[in-house]
Amino acid sequence: MAEPVFRAVRSDDTEHDITEGELYRYTRHRWLYNEAYHLSQRYLKFNLQELLKAASIAIDVKGFVRCTKILKCKEGLNNKVFLLTMTNGIEICAKLPHPGAGPSFYTTASEVATHHFLRDVLNISTPRIIAWSADRNNPVGAEYILEEKAQGEQLGKLWQDWHEWPMRARAGVIEQVVQMEHILASTKFAKSGSIYFREDIAGSDPLAVISPMDSTVLERFTIGPLVEHRLWRGERAVMDLNRGPYNDAHELVEAIAMNEKKYISLYAHSRMNYARSVTGYEQPKDAIDLLDRYLQLTPAMVPPKHEADIHSATLWHPDLHLNNVFVDPKSKRINQVIDWQSAAVLPFFHQCRVPPMFRHPRPIDDDLNTLQKRPGNYKDLNQDEKKQIDILIASEGIHKYYLGTTHNQNQRHWVALQLKDDLRTQPAHIVPNIWEESNVFYLRRALLRIVGAWEDLCLDRGPCPVTFTDEELAQHAQEAENMEAVSGVLTLFRDRWGLPPDGSVESAGYEEVKAELSQMREAFIEAADNEEDKFLAEKLWPYQDTDERPKRETSHRGLYKEFKYDIRGKVSEFEAELEFFSGGGKLIWFKR
Repeated sequence: MAEPVFRAVRSDDTEHDITEGELYRYTRHRWLYNEAYHLSQRYLKFNLQELLKAASIAIDVKGFVRCTKILKCKEGLNNKVFLLTMTNGIEICAKLPHPGAGPSFYTTASEVATHHFLRDVLNISTPRIIAWSADRNNPVGAEYILEEKAQGEQLGKLWQDWHEWPMRARAGVIEQVVQMEHILASTKFAKSGSIYFREDIAGSDPLAVISPMDSTVLERFTIGPLVEHRLWRGERAVMDLNRGPYNDAHELVEAIAMNEKKYISLYAHSRMNYARSVTGYEQPKDAIDLLDRYLQLTPAMVPPKHEADIHSATLWHPDLHLNNVFVDPKSKRINQVIDWQSAAVLPFFHQCRVPPMFRHPRPIDDDLNTLQKRPGNYKDLNQDEKKQIDILIASEGIHKYYLGTTHNQNQRHWVALQLKDDLRTQPAHIVPNIWEESNVFYLRRALLRIVGAWEDLCLDRGPCPVTFTDEELAQHAQEAENMEAVSGVLTLFRDRWGLPPDGSVESAGYEEVKAELSQMREAFIEAADNEEDKFLAEKLWPYQDTDERPKRETSHRGLYKEFKYDIRGKVSEFEAELEFFSGGGKLIWFKR
């Protein structure tokens, strides 16, 4: 019997032959730092023949159907996805979570139950699941989901074609997404957590909602622990932590801090934080002390009640980007929305956002009726410069049209979106993995803002229970100067060359990007005017293998997935930008 053909999709959507070994390895990206770790979190060896057998039985109980082609789809960071072509012409999508995607069993069990809830209860179209296993001890040797191939074309393949997809067509897609979000926002749950089938969570109660809904359709579902990977990272996977269900927003806000305190007290060790000091170590007790202050300030971290009810727990798509939406290219209608892995039921204000597929990469002003104008010298620019300006203006228009449509058609989401940058909601997003992600500074900054606004946030609670000493404030200000400067350089990398904070680069351009970045690093260090500043610049350089350096993260997950990584010939421009940042080549921002 002939073996199936092994193929993979390139970044330009063409196909090429691969070996069986490449099915198990992550090959779409490489990393500019900590590459071995990133790749290990995405390597998955499984029994291929058993997976194909499961697919055959799923569509033909006698198992007579065989697989003729295995197409490795473009890899996401959390899953391997294969399109299996069978002898009867049927195409099956096989999805296997990477080791770092989330907790074993729970991640897959929750994703499957969430799919069924969306299809069967809310009538939101997702691909039909035909077989699955959340037990990695199965014959395949890995958790898997087999589902029908999504109907239509990925929107990401079509969105760049302005001839076929003018603004009118894009507006139609925006309106359809807002309609789907309105369905989600209209379903309010009694508790926060992840959705499961009741048989998968021992002793669980039927799913409870506070929206009008037939209780009989809810009996097969329940709310169980969150599968968000940060709650299970590293040693947390075997710790007894409170991952839900949570009865209300206050319980959630407190639980995530208690979880981090428990983890840090057991597993964190002192380390260098050069943005804070070039001589002293950052101690775990510093983070624990900050979390204790956080817990004292939690009354200010839940927004006041509103008639739109932004507190009730709500199911939301975790990463709605262009490639997760499948459309009919002719009718421009959305057929299906995919990738609900790790979708959670959380207080609405805690997780609502503008979807990455519509998000403008720059700040948006409050006036939704006007757009940025072309510059006065527009007619003198070359075609590439004009195109870039027009793309940015169109991107702003898409973002604003989404906001305007949400304002008109989904008022609950609109009200919640007004809290996007609210100082009350920021700390709870920073706390998970605060030590590993070197976010102690960012949490301290968020708490200082709450302390400064305590009387306005908590009118009936008396004096603020938390204070910071003058010494703490001075040291924080010193660290802030260094962090702000390095963040400026990282923003430069992001805006000018598309490099995300995790250092991931399309594999085809890795060596070229790495060489260019090496030259940038030299320019960055040489811009310092003395050996001490050069030492500090070297330690603060973001893209390097070391556990000591402060890691930079972004809260806009998925924002850079559509960007292309191209920094060819940019070193001289980088040096010019350094001149601007540093005031004549001296890194005046570094403070010791």
